[in-house]
Amino acid sequence: MTPPLIRAATPADLPALVDLWNAATPDAPTTLEIQEFRERNRSKALAFGRLVAEQHGQVCGVATFAQPEWSGEAGKLWVVLTVAPDSRTQGTGTALYAALLAEATAHGPSKLTTLIREDREDSLRFAARRGFAEVAREQDAELELSALNLSQREHSFSVAQAAGYTLTTLAAHAARVGEDEAWNQMHRMDADASRDAPLAPGDSMELPAPERYRQSMSGDPGFDASLWFVAVKAGQIEAVSQLSRSQVPGRFDTGFTGVARAHRGHRLAWALKYLALEEAARRGATTVRTTNDALNAPMRGINTGLGFVPTPAHLTLSLTLEARR
Repeated sequence: MTPPLIRAATPADLPALVDLWNAATPDAPTTLEIQEFRERNRSKALAFGRLVAEQHGQVCGVATFAQPEWSGEAGKLWVVLTVAPDSRTQGTGTALYAALLAEATAHGPSKLTTLIREDREDSLRFAARRGFAEVAREQDAELELSALNLSQREHSFSVAQAAGYTLTTLAAHAARVGEDEAWNQMHRMDADASRDAPLAPGDSMELPAPERYRQSMSGDPGFDASLWFVAVKAGQIEAVSQLSRSQVPGRFDTGFTGVARAHRGHRLAWALKYLALEEAARRGATTVRTTNDALNAPMRGINTGLGFVPTPAHLTLSLTLEARR
């Protein structure tokens, strides 16, 4: 079989890449609008590269490396390799990875990291043969909204409200205090709450500056301030639970749920999750998907209590490049 042509990706490839990604991961579809935003929003100061594979003039694979903006781990590059379903086991992935490795290592990384769903055995074997090993695991879970467990609802709202918290949306809070102030509060709360998020060994979370944080969040085509539920006390945001509409019909996805350290113990995460799930149902969703680090026992306990059922996890795999020399 003729080897694929490997070349640098161009902006003109993006529509074909969206089709490729959707064919390869139909459970997590994307859109051209989303990908165009990510291209515009990507920090030009960080290492990035993308290669495509072509057969008979058609894009049949793509490989990307990127320096993560929110990670404090020096020398790490995220790598993602996707091959069209009808082009697998034909050498396309092997050729793409070899070219990607050559380009990525030119930036001097100490580690390459990727994410693979645990039931994609061919992809896991491909990574293992190249020295990648599991370092963390994100447990996905899905809730059929008809099965939402309401047993903790009234208690959660009562505890939160008795402690002096107002449960509202980011949109409503911003209307009261102003957009700039609301986003500054979000950044402060996120930076505090994220300090306890489980991470892969050696990694740390470093939020970008407030303006960059706001740009990355609010500029996303899927962002809706009326779907970010916040707990406010003394005029300040102290907890959040994020929700967004999925590209999968009938499904919403959750984002970060976090509570500032000094404000834990008041059932805020429970109450905000209930608000988010009930709003998803009002907007026509039948299912909601979430994901949590496997070591995040408190959040996983809340999700189990709400009725979420585990689905295949995503495994974080890393290759320490010094170990290969």
